[in-house]
Amino acid sequence: MRDICLKMYANRNISVGTGVNRLGSYIRGAGYRSQFIKDFCDSAELSKHLSEIANVKLARHSVPAVACGVNYAPEDIRRAVDSWHTDSVAFDIVMMMSDPSQIEGGEFQYFRGTKMEGQALLGIDGEEGIDTELPAERIKTIPFPAPGYGFMQQGNMIFHRACRLKKKAERMTVIPSFVVVPPKAADGTNSINMAGWDDPGLAAELTRHEAWRAAARLEELVGDVSLHDSRKRLVDEVDKALAPLLALRDRLAKDIN
Repeated sequence: MRDICLKMYANRNISVGTGVNRLGSYIRGAGYRSQFIKDFCDSAELSKHLSEIANVKLARHSVPAVACGVNYAPEDIRRAVDSWHTDSVAFDIVMMMSDPSQIEGGEFQYFRGTKMEGQALLGIDGEEGIDTELPAERIKTIPFPAPGYGFMQQGNMIFHRACRLKKKAERMTVIPSFVVVPPKAADGTNSINMAGWDDPGLAAELTRHEAWRAAARLEELVGDVSLHDSRKRLVDEVDKALAPLLALRDRLAKDIN
């Protein structure tokens, strides 16, 4: 997998989309570029293993652009590899492809507190972070013992970052993302945030994702509706089923000239 990430490096994204605020060098939709990476992220064995850890059923994320990404070290090492932020997906894994013994700096860290508290300390809101410092006593560093090691996190709830490098070095991480299934289950995907990214095809992928989840909620509603339901309850249930899809629709409409 490391060799594949190295081959894709020349075609990476640099300071566009999310990279303006956070990532200096990255690839989204790695499964579009590598059948091996796609098969890895689609692995039923991997999803089953992670589901057992999370105690909830997971599947490869239904938005291919975020189903598997690769983060690289920025060319300008004055920049963080990835600044303080939360993810736009509920679960992901961070896998180190490079030899950590050859890297000075670039540590993965998380804030020991709620994401709301971390954002308040930095004076920001939303998911996209900034490259600044939080109190050292509130920060935990997660070491990678060797290439190929990784961990799973509840990315939309953990305030985290990858620090600046102290000197130039190869630092590549592969980040597969997962979604809770069945589709009627609560969904931590932040489609509204991702709708602001400029990756090709992402708006269509997000629309498909939200339509899939909404269809499942509507199908459940068909079986739940009772002749005794009040009009208020019926309106509330329809609104609840359609709300995420319509919120995405409204966000996409803002970008129409």
